[in-house]
Amino acid sequence: MARSVRQSRRFVIRMLVIAAAVGTGGALLLGQLWRLTVLEGEALLADADRRLTRVVWLPTTRGRILDRKGRVLAEDRPAFDLTIDYSVLAGEWAVKRAGRYARQVHAAQWGRLSGDERGQLIDRYIPAYAAHVESMWSSIALTSGVSGETLMRRQDEILDRVARTHRVISSARKQQLLDAALARGEEITTEVERRVGQVAGQAIREQRDQHVIVPRMSEAAAFEMMRVVGELMRLHPGGSGSPADEVERLPGVSVVDAGAREYPLERIEVEVDLSTLPGPLKRSEVRRVQVDGVGVHVVGSMRDNLFKEDAERRAAALRSNETIRAAALGPGGIDRGEYRAGDAVGRGGIEESRELLLRGLRGVVTSRIDTEERVIAPPSQGRDVSLAIDIQLQARIQAIMDPSVGLAIAQPWHGDENPTVPVGTHLHGAVVVLDVDTGDVLSMVSTPTYTRARMREDPGSIFRDPIGVSWLNRCIARPYPPGSIVKAFVYVGAVTRGNLGISQRISCTGHLLAGKPDMYRCWIYKRFGSTHDASLGHAPSGREALAVSCNIFFYTLGQRLGADGIRWVYKAFGLGTPFGLGVGQEFNGFLGINGDESNIQIGDAIFMGMGQGPVAWTPMHAAHSYAILARSGVVIPPRIVLGETASPVEIDVDQRAIEEALLGLDGSVNASNGTGHSIAFENGREKIFNVPGVTVWGKTGTADAPAITVDPDGGGPERAVTLRSGDHSWFVVMAAPKGEERPRYVVAVLMEYAGSGGKVSGPIANQVLHALRAEGYL
Repeated sequence: MARSVRQSRRFVIRMLVIAAAVGTGGALLLGQLWRLTVLEGEALLADADRRLTRVVWLPTTRGRILDRKGRVLAEDRPAFDLTIDYSVLAGEWAVKRAGRYARQVHAAQWGRLSGDERGQLIDRYIPAYAAHVESMWSSIALTSGVSGETLMRRQDEILDRVARTHRVISSARKQQLLDAALARGEEITTEVERRVGQVAGQAIREQRDQHVIVPRMSEAAAFEMMRVVGELMRLHPGGSGSPADEVERLPGVSVVDAGAREYPLERIEVEVDLSTLPGPLKRSEVRRVQVDGVGVHVVGSMRDNLFKEDAERRAAALRSNETIRAAALGPGGIDRGEYRAGDAVGRGGIEESRELLLRGLRGVVTSRIDTEERVIAPPSQGRDVSLAIDIQLQARIQAIMDPSVGLAIAQPWHGDENPTVPVGTHLHGAVVVLDVDTGDVLSMVSTPTYTRARMREDPGSIFRDPIGVSWLNRCIARPYPPGSIVKAFVYVGAVTRGNLGISQRISCTGHLLAGKPDMYRCWIYKRFGSTHDASLGHAPSGREALAVSCNIFFYTLGQRLGADGIRWVYKAFGLGTPFGLGVGQEFNGFLGINGDESNIQIGDAIFMGMGQGPVAWTPMHAAHSYAILARSGVVIPPRIVLGETASPVEIDVDQRAIEEALLGLDGSVNASNGTGHSIAFENGREKIFNVPGVTVWGKTGTADAPAITVDPDGGGPERAVTLRSGDHSWFVVMAAPKGEERPRYVVAVLMEYAGSGGKVSGPIANQVLHALRAEGYL
């Protein structure tokens, strides 16, 4: 009795323990179920949904860059290659997949099977996978338009080429390994040779890569293939009713973007009529000049190396522009234009500054594996960008500045000998052409230039030369003292501010300060010991002072204007205002020592009255200031991209002074005593401007320039070497067809360390007018 009670008690205890265990386990299961369904249910459902959704991205194309006449300056050459994994080409994929399938289906007995038995099972499934590959070839042939026979021939060629490469590399490896073994003193036994052979025979890169089987597919065929590349399907290797294996519909196939950015007008051949050249350069012939790197500073190029800053700039742009952001976002909020490995990005010029506009948006194909539903959002091509530049005019001007023509080479007739620029030296410079009415930049040429091929192959050569600095766009990025070309608007400013009467004359005494003939001298006094009072027979008026470029007249205006007045004049005519052209680094100009306007002294103001002292600007500023004059005081910022406009602003200037200034600029180039009228050669004088049917206004400038020096030993005992010194040469002209009273175009020419503005830059400006006429502008 007692024994049965004890047994009953133990039974109850065991049951309670079991119940407790079951209860604990159930609680754990319930807790896990609650966590999965309540706490993490939403995330798990989203993950499962993602697994059932397949996303394939379709490539896009970058927008074109066009000149003002619709000529293509940059465009994508769309091209796509169809590639296939080597393992598929060699038949390895079918064998591997069959082996994997056999192991999965026969997992229960796989460990007990012999090698032969396993091999027999694998062999049973290989034909199904091989047939799937054959189906793939049929699909490729149908979509690409390439015959099956051609595809098989290309497959054989690839396999043969890779096999030969493998044999050569394996043989070389084997010999190296055997030589190393002998060097270690090992005996080359059969076993050593076997081990060496195994190592030497390892797969090479070509046996792991993809290979092009259909090069240069059509865009339509490529997009059709992209829709199915990576798509999964169910294969039943054991026949109908056997377990399914999910495989790619097109095993190992990829569509690779093989396109490139092309610049079809980077090289242009133009004709130069040598009969219009000055003096010794004149020939009765037309020379064909080939110019390279046309417009490269303006258009820019592409680079393949992506930086963190590229992605950050794009992200910032999307955040600040809701319209662009809405168009760019694809499924899941992914930016369809985001940068990915292998992408190219604009480098320099419009390619860089208008990257957001030019960059296209990828297309996306979203497929549901469970429902086979498919949604296609086609790719969006990047926007075209049209420029104000006339690329043919750009090429003509670049040809004019080619040393082979002779205008951009130091010539004996250029004047004072410069030991740092001996006769025959190639001269560097810049030309800007503006349309007065619109502010359109028709041309901006900086020499020397470079080619995109040189940038790719030898980028260091573009940056190393301290004189040439071909990467630099001299039109907008290098500061130059303006010299006498500022006299026209200094005159207008002085009259406007009441510092000079419209009919007032100022006597030219040769030097500004009485008793100090070595300070503030006029060029005529410095060169000939004379004065403009003597040459004219009276004290010059404003228009006469402009025509003969009297320094004393403009020293006096600088003195009367003072620091505040001279500061106002320069700023009113555009100095210090950023243009934001989007073609690279810009120099905004500066006033005052180290750009500090507050430290301008009266002595500085005197010098600044004739374009010297603490002031610097660029050829673009020069052209812009004269365009303001031509518009009678209306400011229209220069523009490179058509469609990007700014509202005109009218500055309050005396219109009588504008008229007098234009008369002075007319006299400068058309009156016999004007500094821009003619050049003296051994056989007589020759007019600088000889374009028929064109009215010309203009002003020369010869500006003292800071020397270019290098220190050979970086601060050591050796003296610095002067590479260039002397004066910069300026000439700014305005032109219009005969009969028009108002200038239509402005041309600013700057030649570095070239000396006389009239003798060097004048003939170049004349040829630019010939180019404008040849292109239908004049």
